[in-house]
Amino acid sequence: MLAAYILCCPCASYAQKTIVTIPKATILNFWRVVCMGAHAAIEDSDINLIWRGSRVENKPNAQQHLLEYYIDQKVDAIVLAPMDRKKLNSAIEKAVKAGIKVIIIDAPVTTDVIDSYIATDNYKAGSLGADLLAAKLSTPGPVLVVGHSPDNGSCALREQGFIDRMQTLSPGRTIISIHMRDGSERETRLSTEEILKKTPCIAGIFTTNEATSDGVLHTMNTHNGSIPFVAFDYNHKLLKGVRDKKIEALITQRPYAMGFFGVRAAIELLEGKKVSKQMESPVTVISNENIDEAETLRCLRKVPTAEKAKCPICFN
Repeated sequence: MLAAYILCCPCASYAQKTIVTIPKATILNFWRVVCMGAHAAIEDSDINLIWRGSRVENKPNAQQHLLEYYIDQKVDAIVLAPMDRKKLNSAIEKAVKAGIKVIIIDAPVTTDVIDSYIATDNYKAGSLGADLLAAKLSTPGPVLVVGHSPDNGSCALREQGFIDRMQTLSPGRTIISIHMRDGSERETRLSTEEILKKTPCIAGIFTTNEATSDGVLHTMNTHNGSIPFVAFDYNHKLLKGVRDKKIEALITQRPYAMGFFGVRAAIELLEGKKVSKQMESPVTVISNENIDEAETLRCLRKVPTAEKAKCPICFN
């Protein structure tokens, strides 16, 4: 089974300091940019960086398998974006006990043994989503929140932040929250289409990550009428959705910085330096009013072949 995940990027000798980065997925735009940031962090160093992950964000068992494998390989540090906030705790604790530095990025876990946590303040970002959507609501109908799987820590925090804030901004308004089993764009699209058929009076929609945002945008492109929609994360399709006024706003993270500082934290720990226990990565709101500024964001440029070669799992 391991061969399904250990593809590309031949491993160098573990005589070098070796850092393994395990993302939630490899095919989404967000994780491709995290990959580029992670590889930029080892430039001008003798660090061996390994990037390994499943293609989609619904394989916590695969992440656990990879953690166990690299613990047994006695790597020096692991940078992990956990798919599940509880399921990976025992493997993380095993790694720390073995002397491996563990940096968590993007989403939380519920063990406190980790060396550092670098992520968006996801609860606050969800609350921001409620502010943005509430300003666009024009009917008294229910608001739809499209979440990922319930155990996806980052998405769960965004969802809760949105719900708490919306209840304050619009007391008494019904909030419908749905979750995905596999977290795919297709599942989101089908689920959203079904909700809109059953509840045509939906007043607004909020999504919690790139895949759910893609799925709802697909539905909005075929839906008769206009429903205010605030989405999370970004790619070319989502930015086109903003330009076409299908999306009111995108709450965008800093994936390049998350990858870069996650790996840099690992390097500094291996050098005996201290790093912050927790670091917040800020968000930016992209709307039709400021979208031209977004064209300078790193994930939108044409990625050079040489840079793609550093992240073959993501770009092949």
